[in-house]
Amino acid sequence: MKKLLAIVTVFSLVFLTGCAEENGKSGEERITAPYSVEIETAYRSYTAEDGMELIYISAEYPVIDNQDENEDIDALNELYRQNADDYINAVITDFGERVNEAYKADPEGFEEYLFHQQCSVTFNKNGYLSIKRDYTEEYEDFKGEETYADVYDMNAARALYANEVISAPAEDTMQIIFLGYTSVAEQFPERFKEGYKDIINSALSETEFYLTDTSMVFVMQPGIATYPEYGCLMFEMPYKGNEAFFKNILGE
Repeated sequence: MKKLLAIVTVFSLVFLTGCAEENGKSGEERITAPYSVEIETAYRSYTAEDGMELIYISAEYPVIDNQDENEDIDALNELYRQNADDYINAVITDFGERVNEAYKADPEGFEEYLFHQQCSVTFNKNGYLSIKRDYTEEYEDFKGEETYADVYDMNAARALYANEVISAPAEDTMQIIFLGYTSVAEQFPERFKEGYKDIINSALSETEFYLTDTSMVFVMQPGIATYPEYGCLMFEMPYKGNEAFFKNILGE
């Protein structure tokens, strides 16, 4: 399933044609203290007429502390909460009729459909907040995982493009990402489809990224350049050894 927040925010990986603005508030001291973030969960159970649970859905979402009553943070919290509700509703819409038919066809052998959206804060310092959402879906013979993420400069109250996180021109950032993915292919060639270099190059705009305490992580969803059974295509760009690219993130 296409994850709804990715459609709404479109923050995954869009390269700017000019030089990126300097992150943060111009002429003002940056807020560097970590934000307090709680993870809450929305649940939904979909049952048959006889009460049998057919689908179970859980969707975690972040709630950023907003004691200062900042409207931008209120809007961000509402976006994630609404995304969790929309995901649950989309699962019911897409699978409700299908699961009823499957249960009626074989009630004894039926196995419950499971959908989980797990949310985590992967980086929270120097005014930057990275939020990752991992989706696990199991139904019939299918089991799939996808990862989506957003990185925010909380001082400017906006999501960041990849070449704003990496201090490099857009074309250099694209090359870094392309080389990162193809380096994985050199290690695990059996995971990649024929013509994977052209596929990766054409799908760079579909890349997700998030931050950890040690690296910037890039993610391409299963089945694009690799075979679906191998999960997401991922590689890490460590801060250590690449400090010149991550001065803002590292607070240097």
